[in-house]
Amino acid sequence: MLKTGRLLSLVVRRTSCPPRARRLHLGAALAVKKYTDTENDYALSVLRNVPTVKELAPATGPLLEWEGLDEVLPVAERWCGTDPERVLLLLRHTVERVQRATEAQPFTLEDARLAGFVEAFVRTVPDFTDDQLARALGTLAALDEIRSIYQPHYLALWTALDAVCLDRVTGWNVDRLLHFADAWYPLRLVKQGKFVHKAIWKISNRLRKLTPDQLVRTVFYINLTRVPVENMMDIEVNLQQNFAAFTIADVAVLCMGFFKTETPVRSAELLERIYQKVTAEVATVEDIALTAILKLLRYSSRIPQVPAMHALLDALAPHIPRLSLQACLHVALLGSDIHVCHRGTLEPVVDRFAGSVQQLRLKDAERIAFVLAHGNVALEGGRDEALLRAILADLPNRVPEIVQYPRCYIALLHFLSLRGIHDAALISAAFEPRFLQLAYGRNIGGAGREAVSLDAYAAINLEGEYATGRRFPPDAFRLVCKLTQDYLPNPRYKLTKSDRMLLDLQGTFGALVREPCQILHLLPHYQRPDILFCVDERAGRVVPLGELAATHEIRTRASVLGERSRDDRLRLVAIVVGSWNCYVRDERRRTGGYAMKLEQLRHTVVRVASLFPGRYAPLSRGKAGTLPEQSALPRDD
Repeated sequence: MLKTGRLLSLVVRRTSCPPRARRLHLGAALAVKKYTDTENDYALSVLRNVPTVKELAPATGPLLEWEGLDEVLPVAERWCGTDPERVLLLLRHTVERVQRATEAQPFTLEDARLAGFVEAFVRTVPDFTDDQLARALGTLAALDEIRSIYQPHYLALWTALDAVCLDRVTGWNVDRLLHFADAWYPLRLVKQGKFVHKAIWKISNRLRKLTPDQLVRTVFYINLTRVPVENMMDIEVNLQQNFAAFTIADVAVLCMGFFKTETPVRSAELLERIYQKVTAEVATVEDIALTAILKLLRYSSRIPQVPAMHALLDALAPHIPRLSLQACLHVALLGSDIHVCHRGTLEPVVDRFAGSVQQLRLKDAERIAFVLAHGNVALEGGRDEALLRAILADLPNRVPEIVQYPRCYIALLHFLSLRGIHDAALISAAFEPRFLQLAYGRNIGGAGREAVSLDAYAAINLEGEYATGRRFPPDAFRLVCKLTQDYLPNPRYKLTKSDRMLLDLQGTFGALVREPCQILHLLPHYQRPDILFCVDERAGRVVPLGELAATHEIRTRASVLGERSRDDRLRLVAIVVGSWNCYVRDERRRTGGYAMKLEQLRHTVVRVASLFPGRYAPLSRGKAGTLPEQSALPRDD
């Protein structure tokens, strides 16, 4: 891993666009912001039986004839014998000694004198009763700071307890399993240990029969492990059947479990009830609970949920000023996956963010830029553009965050570029070879579409301004495009609905003009191909292009026409076929990506015909590059 200073020197100070690059520098005030993840702490507060970490009472009990702990530890195995209570007493004294350690009298779990005690503990743990196991876990949980959970002595202690709990899973009922999961939580070892995973696996066989309290606690640990159980559907069934018994806070914890395990809620009825509950309690719901629920609703909602989504967003609009920035962000994101843009909430959210740009995380800035770019929305007074420009201007102050989250930085620059907002120096810095390796590893060809789209923006939209800036490596560009674009439709293979529509348009248009037109990727960084033909404007007819070889490079007039590119009578026209996915729902406005595609095609093939065909709808005869006539719009079915 490159040191921060050296990396920034390579990425920024040696950039080929020096004026703005000089503003990027390291300083004492540029430390990476630290944000506390409070979701789990909130979920913990919802659960009634999970203990919090608290100070242990001073250890009591004589060390017999020995004067103190220093004399007992070297002979711990002989002193403890086979008595579990003596082992627990010595564990309490040891933990208390670690807590009271000072620089003058240091004492840690790494102390060599503890070797004998650790051996005695590991040997005796299998003989512990359930109550003694719980006491041992509670004692270890009192340790405030552990240098590493894999430090040999500490590792031996907690893995011994984990192994014994694991052995007893089969004999414990649901309440007992959850009780010990609660005992493990304060150690922050739920993900590393095996017991909680096995306990959740056993409980998952009876998810439909759990009480509301048991279900919430179970899903809390599914959330912590980030591993979905095989029958997550049973959680939906239980929640739907007993929905009235769950509070809004309980629903939030359950939503965390679904979202963190990347499991959408599939029941439309259950989603509708969640929407109704949040809408009814929007005035009192806590920020963290609202954020957790909004995450799942965005992840799970589809077109049938749009009316309920609008009702919720309408109810949320007056409450935006009291919400946290994180909650505001997820209000703005709700519906983005299905192209819903709700101005009533987006406008106050943009106002909130405009006054708090420096408090935003880099990821938050990238997400709000995505919302504004994808929705292609223009707010009154240019407030959206002002926010995006403020985010761009603040990037030189975020060098440590950029180094820590390089892919987020590249994605942010891409979303800004969709709105025509850019800085050539910052784009050039993103394409520095060392920075690309930091973002995508040695296999830069495994980058996402955001990298090639940003490179294409620099090449097409900034053709003159970006003449000396760095570019994404050409070989990697072609590979990423090849991996992220659709195959050209071929009737010999199984076709999607979009493929059939594209072939139908090609055949219909070819029959009308009596000349073949070709389907190809004019802009390889976009997923869908387009239809291309050539018009002789003087003769007023379509002329043949000839077969064009497949390529993963950006098409230009010269690359398509070759020697004929100098003939001013020839005009290239691209037919770009759109669908509802290319437009903001319920508005006659293109999404940011689709609008940028049309703009870039105008730079490369001169003229664009943007079609939005519906079922059996005729092709529009409107002006090239404009929306089709109303008759060409599809019915929403």
